[in-house]
Amino acid sequence: MRALVVLAVVGVCSAFPFIRDAPDVQAEKERFFEVFNAVQTAATSHPALQRPSPAAYRPSPAVQPKWYGPVAATVPAGVDGTITPVGDTQEVNAARNAFFNAYNEQIKATVGSAPAVPSYAPAYSPAPAPRYRAAPVQPKWTGPVAATVPAGLPGSAPQVADTPEVTAAKQEFFNTYQRQAAAAAPPSRNYY
Repeated sequence: MRALVVLAVVGVCSAFPFIRDAPDVQAEKERFFEVFNAVQTAATSHPALQRPSPAAYRPSPAVQPKWYGPVAATVPAGVDGTITPVGDTQEVNAARNAFFNAYNEQIKATVGSAPAVPSYAPAYSPAPAPRYRAAPVQPKWTGPVAATVPAGLPGSAPQVADTPEVTAAKQEFFNTYQRQAAAAAPPSRNYY
């Protein structure tokens, strides 16, 4: 839909006739280009007077050719793009076999025979009698829930009552505040 709107706007814009410059605008354009060409000609005819740009002192970097090959993540680890597995040497094979033989010998020495293959069928057996003394049963809590106990936060019950001095100071502050607020308020007008 947007493309259709854009094409419609471009079509309407291109349908208007070309508007020519006014004669004074055309004369100013010609004068500008004459001056511009003269300055450009003068600048290029005196190369010894020109100051080279800072870019002329910097060596240009070598252009890196654009890569057209596959993405590195899709190329296998082989040199020519094929996977070339590397076989183990005789020493590696001998060391692996020696390790497995030593491992199996240790298992036979500790178990007495080859380990039994575990069975995944459920086996039911009576639970053995406990050989320990059970922990004493803790009595059930019957007090209030922790969330209902006030913690002295705003909106909770006060933990400590105000002293008479604090109460008197609060009242004095409140009275002073009320007097100052009344003095700062604009006078009320009754239009009844």
